[in-house]
This record gives sequence, C-alpha cells and structure tokens, in this order.
Amino acid sequence: GFSRKFPGINLKLMTLEINFYIPFLRELWLWMGIVNCSKRACNTILQKGRGSSIMLVVGGAAESLESAPGTYRLNVNSRKGFVRVALDNGANLVPVLAFGENDAFSTHSFDEGSTGRWLQEEFKKRFGFATPIFYGRGFANKQFGLMPHRTPIIAVVGKPIKVPKLPAHLRGDKLRSTPEGRALVLEYHEKYIAALKALYDKYKNRWAINRCESLLLVGNQRKN
Repeated sequence: GFSRKFPGINLKLMTLEINFYIPFLRELWLWMGIVNCSKRACNTILQKGRGSSIMLVVGGAAESLESAPGTYRLNVNSRKGFVRVALDNGANLVPVLAFGENDAFSTHSFDEGSTGRWLQEEFKKRFGFATPIFYGRGFANKQFGLMPHRTPIIAVVGKPIKVPKLPAHLRGDKLRSTPEGRALVLEYHEKYIAALKALYDKYKNRWAINRCESLLLVGNQRKN
C-alpha cells in the first residue's frame, strides 16, 4: 500500500467542495479522509508539519472535458495556484502521472465552439465541475454501462521538486502581486511541467502502448 511505499507521509486526497453537499457521499468522503481543495484547507494541512501532504488533481474539471481513451491531455499551462501554495508552505512539488486513467471509460467529446461544448462550459462555470459524456461496461454486458472498463491504471511518481524557503517579503499574496514572486512561481511551474514530461517519456513505451497521440499540455497561459 501507499504507507509501505512512502512511510511517514500522511497524505490527504482533495476534491471539489461541492462534492460535500451530496447527501450520503459527504459522509463517505469524510470517512475516507478526503477534504475539500480550498486554499485554506491546503494551507491548514501543509502547516501541520513534517510528513503532511496533499494530493491535488491540478487539471480539475476543465481537464475532464479533454479526456478520451488513448490520450494524455493535461490542463496545467494556466494552473499555478498549486505552485504558490507549495512555495508559501515550503512543501515539495511531487509530479504524478496516471497511465490508463482515460481508458477506464469511453467518452464523447464536443468540438470547440459547438453547442454541446458551450453547454458543458456554462455548467462548469455555474456549478464548479464539468459533465463529460461517458460510458463503460455493464454488469451483464461489455458494450454499455456505468462500470469502468477492465483496464489497468498505473500511477508513476517522480522525484520531489524541492522548493526554497521564502523570505518574508514574498509570502502570501506577494507571490502573485510582485514581479519577483511571479517569476519564482513561473520558475517552479516550469520545473513541474518538465518533470511531468520526463515521467511520460520514461514510461510511455511501457504503460501507454496503445496511445493515439503524444502528451499534450493544454489550457491558456495566464500572467499570474
């Protein structure tokens, strides 16, 4: 299990806050130790001391709309908030890539500019999560259902990217509001992306044999 591979690490899996509004599922998430992915929750956990760790799905809801079997499209270009959280708390960045995750379900993707894609984007803006159209296999058949396809999912973990101890004048909002802070965030964001690419290149011929395209990094770049 995880504790054998990574002894001394107390990992908390994070999810959207809206998932805690669903009756019964809220109790399940809490029982499993899952917490919401707000900045406040991230800071609270990471400030507990050595061994405290969080797992974030950086691409979030937007990335789910890009998922399709045989593809590896990561929505990370514009996602820098997790880097700011790591720097502000002195927490190392650990790249993780899951092979086969997008093969668990078949999906239907709408083209950019289509009515279907517009509806999905509007739903995401209003409710905070996306609704990709997906299907898997059934209990009695392999053609259609809500059960995932029988395919392995292999998660590979890269080396931690050590972050520096921040001086007082770069803490908090200064990572976003000052040129020096933004440059530091960009530096470690690029290091994280480079580490993800290295993981993919190292294992693609072993765990992504049936890929139909190379690794794609999507998402519009933003200054902050």
